Amino acid sequence: MNDQPTRNPSVGATVLLREPGGRPGDILAHGFLTGTTTVLVPDPPVVLGDPWRRFLVRISQSPDPGGGAETIPAAGLNLAALVVDGIRASAAVLPLVRPSRHTEAAPDITRDGLTESVLRHRGDLWAAYADLGYPVARPPDALAPPPEAWWLAAATADVAIFIEGVCCPSTSCCVRIVPDEKRPGGTP
Repeated sequence: MNDQPTRNPSVGATVLLREPGGRPGDILAHGFLTGTTTVLVPDPPVVLGDPWRRFLVRISQSPDPGGGAETIPAAGLNLAALVVDGIRASAAVLPLVRPSRHTEAAPDITRDGLTESVLRHRGDLWAAYADLGYPVARPPDALAPPPEAWWLAAATADVAIFIEGVCCPSTSCCVRIVPDEKRPGGTP
């Protein structure tokens, strides 16, 4: 009998610069799957905001059960940022050109659940998503504070707008819980 605790696997994503010819280039940032075809990068570096760059995303499971990593081109990039009541958060959301084979990694959540978790964790998106059951593990280099908040000029003070930006592209949390009294057929 093994008394060692079992470790649930985490699924990580590494964003790479896409070199001419489609070759992988330098590692730019770390993130995680938030949907079958969506990767979220907390506190993205300024290079991800460059509209002239193209990116690849390497997705892997740790510990690796033997399936190895997969590399998928990003189809685009969306940025979302929030500054409200001392909470600062930013994210790059990269849609992938095809689904990851690690699609079981992203549980379904609601906007309200994500909002509560982001606020509870004071904008720490790694902790907020892990708290919601995502199999994420913060890479060691993601422990350092972001070098600069280059995204501040584009930040919103509206939590709902920020959550829409990081949540809905993944399709895993586009559902908003509607109180019974506001549902069709409910009491007004």
